[in-house]
Amino acid sequence: MINLQRVGILFRLLFLGIFVYAPISYAIDSFIINHPESENDHRYQYTYDLLALIIEATQSDFGEASLQVSNVIMSRNRIFRSLQDGQVVNVMAEASSLQWDEQLTPIKIPIRKGIQGFRIFIIKKENLSILANINTLAQLTSLDTGSGSQWSTKIAMQQAGFNVIESTQYDNLFNMLSMGRFVTFGRGVNEVFQEVELFKQRYPDLVVDENILLHIPLATYYYVSPNEPRLAQRIQVGLKRIIANGQFDKLFYQRHCEFLLKSKFNERRIFKIDNPLISESEITSIVGKDFLVNPKDDFSALCEKYH
Repeated sequence: MINLQRVGILFRLLFLGIFVYAPISYAIDSFIINHPESENDHRYQYTYDLLALIIEATQSDFGEASLQVSNVIMSRNRIFRSLQDGQVVNVMAEASSLQWDEQLTPIKIPIRKGIQGFRIFIIKKENLSILANINTLAQLTSLDTGSGSQWSTKIAMQQAGFNVIESTQYDNLFNMLSMGRFVTFGRGVNEVFQEVELFKQRYPDLVVDENILLHIPLATYYYVSPNEPRLAQRIQVGLKRIIANGQFDKLFYQRHCEFLLKSKFNERRIFKIDNPLISESEITSIVGKDFLVNPKDDFSALCEKYH
């Protein structure tokens, strides 16, 4: 049996720089997932723990498995190349893109229920009044914004008219924002509060905007090496199984309710832009539209159910 608490401890040790690995001599299936980009990068923890739950839920029919973190830190493009042969990494949770969909094996179930497409801005304290007075999308797009060079949301924002300032380095984006290289830095609801807290000692001038929500249709899928069809099958079977028995929603809301409640969607002005890389009909093709988070939901009642 895979113990989620022990898996969580394993990843915390990795963040501290201690190399830990799971023995694989007994394993039928070996899942090798990506290493975070830095010790400050906690974006993948939920996807790691969800994968552990999937493995546990399929143990009776697929057998034992190992779950390991690659010891190689790679850019997103390099991970893509590694996934193609499956030697260093064979599974990663990533935002949908045409290239990944065509050349890897996607499990098209949106494991973050679309919330990564609800973008809240990190800004400098001195710019709070600027966003408080934004009333149109044109006003919002007139502000320079920051993005990772390989992020799929970058393309949607460029198409919508944003001037996007890019960096290949995750940590560097926070420094660039603090230095005034751009005004807004859009982050997923599942990321923004943790990141401001994480970087507050280094960049005490950065805060979470309380006025705007930018909605970009976005799905995070598990992508599997095309050389590992059994792993792909196991993930899809496991995801459907834990969605049906309620384990998926329990883990999702336990991990995300804090951020959904903090976000106060009903108090924000919501602007929606298209995502040329994916349609909402594709996102919901397997699980249905009701599976996605709706910003109009009563999260107080919903979260009370899972806590």
